[in-house]
Amino acid sequence: MRTKFSEYYSLNVADLKEHWEKDIFCFDANVLLNLYRYSPSTREAFFSLLEKIKDRIWITYQAAFEYQRNRLIVINAQREAYKDVRETLTKKKGEIEAKLNSFKKHPYLQTTELKKQIESAFNSIGRDLDNLEGKHPDYLENDPVWDKLSTLLDGKVGDDFSKEDLEKLYRDGKKRYDEKVPPGYMDMKEKQNEGNRSLYGDIIVWKQVIEKAKAVDTSIILITDDLKEDWWYKFKGKTISPRPELIKEFKEETKKRINIYQADKFLELANKNLSQHTTKEAIQEVRDVRLADERDIEKEILELEMLLEDNGDDNFKENARLIVLNKESSFEKAIRLSSEEEKIK
Repeated sequence: MRTKFSEYYSLNVADLKEHWEKDIFCFDANVLLNLYRYSPSTREAFFSLLEKIKDRIWITYQAAFEYQRNRLIVINAQREAYKDVRETLTKKKGEIEAKLNSFKKHPYLQTTELKKQIESAFNSIGRDLDNLEGKHPDYLENDPVWDKLSTLLDGKVGDDFSKEDLEKLYRDGKKRYDEKVPPGYMDMKEKQNEGNRSLYGDIIVWKQVIEKAKAVDTSIILITDDLKEDWWYKFKGKTISPRPELIKEFKEETKKRINIYQADKFLELANKNLSQHTTKEAIQEVRDVRLADERDIEKEILELEMLLEDNGDDNFKENARLIVLNKESSFEKAIRLSSEEEKIK
């Protein structure tokens, strides 16, 4: 049973240890981009581990390309957070004041005094927010994360596929997506107008990882913070493992076993298998960043499901998930449109 269906089983401790001692570590773009979302101490802890394994790091051309393309978008999102919080505070303050105004004739509710306290509290928060924003590093001007990764990954980025190989991959990718073969098929609906490089980005990463494994004696440990179900086997909302289909395909193509982890699990296992000493607090922060993304996604999916259902969309559940998982922000759209305009010129 275990031999025939090895993709459904975890490795034993000894085999896992051997992989961690010999395999190449490959990071997806989302892991590199999440470095901007961590506190300085957690980011440094992550870089400490990367330095320790730097001789065994390799990333796909596609992952490096996606990191370079999306770096400024992520940096800008961190800066925009202060504006978003201010707008939320202003909105909530207005809502509270409006509610208090509706109780002006209440005999015991001292609305005037309460409004003064609320005004003072919101002003205090506003000052703290200004102070935090003033201390926020300007990564658009000077980006130490970019500098460190550029040095760390120098000579460790794979080659791109040829134009002919990419065209073949796009044709095969269309068939895979139609048949919902992982990874990447959940990008189908929202990225179909963004060009093949974006639409089939997950497949390009996956195939470049496989090609690398064919060319070396060891296997690959792939770290990705992709949340979509075309990477992870989920049951009743719980992530069980990487998609068994991926483990099986990798083995059939390379005769090797691939191990796939999200960033927090990678840090945990590095402590056990590489004598690393990343703190529990740092690992929890990395996990919290991922879980926050998952909670936000599920909340938006539920809200959109209700909207689509009200509008008579028969496939509202699937459509909601696809839209939310693949939507682009207005800033991302502006960057993309600007890029497209430059190409036209």
